[in-house]
Amino acid sequence: MLRRWVVTIALLVFPSASAFAGVVNPDISVIGQPFIRWTDDETDPAHKRPTLNLGEVEGVFDAYLNPYARGTFVLAIGDEGIEVEEGYFQLTRGLPGNLALKGGKYRLGFGKLNPVHPHAVPFAEPFRVLGYLPGDEAFNETAVQLSERIPMPGEFSLTASADWLQGDTFRIERESSGDVTDPLETGPEADRPAEPRAGFLGRLSGFGQIGDRSGYELGLSGTVGTNNVAARARTKVFGADAKLKLWTAPFAYLVVQGEAIQLKREDAGWDPAALAYTKTEVTPTGGYLYADYNFNTRYNLGAGFERFQDPTADETWNTSTKVFAGYSLLEETTAFRLDWDHFSPGTPAGVTEDPPSVNTVTLRVIFSMGPHKAHQF
Repeated sequence: MLRRWVVTIALLVFPSASAFAGVVNPDISVIGQPFIRWTDDETDPAHKRPTLNLGEVEGVFDAYLNPYARGTFVLAIGDEGIEVEEGYFQLTRGLPGNLALKGGKYRLGFGKLNPVHPHAVPFAEPFRVLGYLPGDEAFNETAVQLSERIPMPGEFSLTASADWLQGDTFRIERESSGDVTDPLETGPEADRPAEPRAGFLGRLSGFGQIGDRSGYELGLSGTVGTNNVAARARTKVFGADAKLKLWTAPFAYLVVQGEAIQLKREDAGWDPAALAYTKTEVTPTGGYLYADYNFNTRYNLGAGFERFQDPTADETWNTSTKVFAGYSLLEETTAFRLDWDHFSPGTPAGVTEDPPSVNTVTLRVIFSMGPHKAHQF
């Protein structure tokens, strides 16, 4: 069934085109991510019972269109059908001023983890502070990006990028106040959810080399968009990130990575007395840090920590820790990853009893067919 879907989509997306100068047959890869999960979360129906899940299957189609351009499609295949998770082109050469152009739908380059697909990170449970970003599972938008590398003296270089976003992922559906004067009482279209509002993203990152193989990267990111058109409520997110990759032996290296993120979001409401929209701002902050040691090429072991505030009025602090390990069978086409995540939610204001901590253990098998491998991060 999966093979038939992949072939059908390949024929639709890349029909026979012998008259064109570009590549006729793209590289095609399929990545599977089945997993076993156990949790002691009392709100989970599978409380303290291991569950099996096929996970999300990714189909990747990519190829150089010509020496100056490349095209990529990433299809997410799950229980709800097939969805185009990403579909974009990249022009890496040929533009004035050494600019690079990217357009389509793609995971936006905010920080270091958001642009990376889940199969490419060494842990199963994502850091929760990334929930500050717009979008359900990732900050993924239809957008156009211009970027440029800025030469610097010595072994350091800067890259600046700017994205113009469609802005749909910023939208937050407002709940009605229940008063008869609330525009939502006339219908969900009262807040003009279909009216487009552009968003913007900017990033500046610098890369430096340490010796022949090691290096580090520092970055700053910021994005802004409209979450409610009628109330003119805005969402802003700012972040700073750092990554170090240090080779300790010919077949061993250490990755240390962290991000700090601040959310500034205006939540729209309705004031029946003033017959006007209201805006309440929340400004939570948080961050994560993890270290991952890869040794003997096929093994890795790591740990992570995060601390962040809820995006609510009391901005309660939460913490989580994780320990993870991985093993690649012979090479990177088949990988096993074991992850333990311990989440300690904060105690909201006015609550006398601390909420229980939640432990989650996940074992993933990542296998890849085709040139796009389930590489280790």
